Amino acid sequence: MQPQHRNHLSFLDRALLNLLEERARLAREAGGPGPANLEDLCARATGDFPAHALREVMAAVEQGCAAAVARQGGQS
Repeated sequence: MQPQHRNHLSFLDRALLNLLEERARLAREAGGPGPANLEDLCARATGDFPAHALREVMAAVEQGCAAAVARQGGQS
């Protein structure tokens, strides 16, 4: 893999992490993770990332946000 590709992938991974952290913070503030609109996301997908994988990722995101909310509840 070329260094510029590796660097760009690392940049995207960090951007994804930042967005996941932001989603978890917002879920805690809102008191719940809020469901992702999977049908809208799948409709917007270009096909480079398979729809079945997108559904799995979003299910994991929702679980992570729910865990963040539950952890916050235990800290009160």
